[in-house]
Parts: sequence; structure tokens; C-alpha cells
Amino acid sequence: MSLWLLGTSGAVPDPRRDYVSLVVEDAGCLILIEAGGSPFHRLGRMGLDPMRLEGVFLSHRHPDHLSGLPVLLMGLWLQRRARPLWIAGPEDTLERARALLELFEWRSWNGMFPVNWRPIPLEPGAVVETTGGIRLITAPVSHSVPTLAIRIELLEGVAVYSADTEPCPELIRLARGADVLIHEATGSYPGHTPPERAGWVANPCCEFYTPRACCWRRINATAVRRTRQASPRKVLAR
Repeated sequence: MSLWLLGTSGAVPDPRRDYVSLVVEDAGCLILIEAGGSPFHRLGRMGLDPMRLEGVFLSHRHPDHLSGLPVLLMGLWLQRRARPLWIAGPEDTLERARALLELFEWRSWNGMFPVNWRPIPLEPGAVVETTGGIRLITAPVSHSVPTLAIRIELLEGVAVYSADTEPCPELIRLARGADVLIHEATGSYPGHTPPERAGWVANPCCEFYTPRACCWRRINATAVRRTRQASPRKVLAR
């Protein structure tokens, strides 16, 4: 299993960190999680071929999580992709994504590849994908709009991505037994989590914990310190 962090910032990126985004690599295929900013560019910087994408998961409808979808699809189209791409997420998120794409009349692009939309119900244990050695399942979490966290199960290990959320029982259950928890640590705001509370969530769940920390370097150093104080787990700071 390879799990790449393409970006780790909150809604205000800085020169060091772009909007949060992850990519899972398994058996030569890629699955993108979140599509803010320029996913095509960031995949290329990691040495990953965007044409290997099989699907895209969007956790919720806020622009820092899906605004890069039109340019991602345009890039794939211009590279003459032919096989289908699935896009999954909460129903209202997919509605927002389709509305964004309609601004660019994407259905009129000559030779556009098929897009398969997968609305995911807001219930624990909903399945996004089960194929080969990968299984993706979700759970609703506590944010200002309907949001799904995702559990990534591969033969080599298990990782969980919290998306944007306050600490909640649904996430703790989803993350139990995971090898890695990637949890937001934006701060003490409604629908978000401060670092020490993110560390508290990690305690009963996983072996390694990486805080998706705040946007600014000064705050990140403080966030990592506070997280380590709250959690005995191995904190992976970026």
C-alpha cells in the first residue's frame, strides 16, 4: 500500500501546504481523496501518472475539497482518457460537483470519457469501492455540512481519513484498529478539531497518527506539540 499526502492545509493554503488531498496507490491504480486546488499538477509532482486514476472520493461540498475537479477532468480529457472514472461522495456534494462542471459545459467536450457518479449514503459502513485488494468504507462525521470520513483497507494495512469534523463517536468507531489515522487539527472552531482533541481521538484507535495541522508554520509547530502531549501514539509530523 502507498498512501500519499498531496496537501495538508485547511481552507487557507500557504506556500508550504496546499488544500488537503490524498491518493491511494494499489496494484498500479490510483484513487484520489479530495480534489481542491490542482490535483493533476500535484499528482505529477509526486511522480504519479493522473491517467492511472480509477476514482475520486469527495468528503463534502466545500470548495477547498472539490474546486479542482473541473481542471482534473479537463486534464484527463486532453490526455485522451477513454475509460470511465467514478466520483463518489455525499449526494449533495455530487450535486455541487456536477453544477460546477456544468459551468464549463463539460458534457460538450468532444470525446469526453464516461463519469460514473456514486452517491454514498450518510450512514456508518457505507461502501465506496471493493475491488482487488482494496476496500473503501465511510461513516458520517460532525461538520457544518454533510461529510463522510473514509476508511482505506488494503492487504498491507488500514488508514483512516477524518475529513473535516469535530471529534465524534462515528469517527472513533471507523478508525478502530487502523494502522494510520489522518485527522484534521484545524483548531477550536465549530465543525473542526483542535490538535489535542485529535490526539485524544487517536488514542484508542491506531498505531500511527498524523495531524492534518493548521495552515501556518508557527501554529503547526504548536499543534504537533499539543498533539503529542494528548496522545501516546506515534505522531507523524509533516
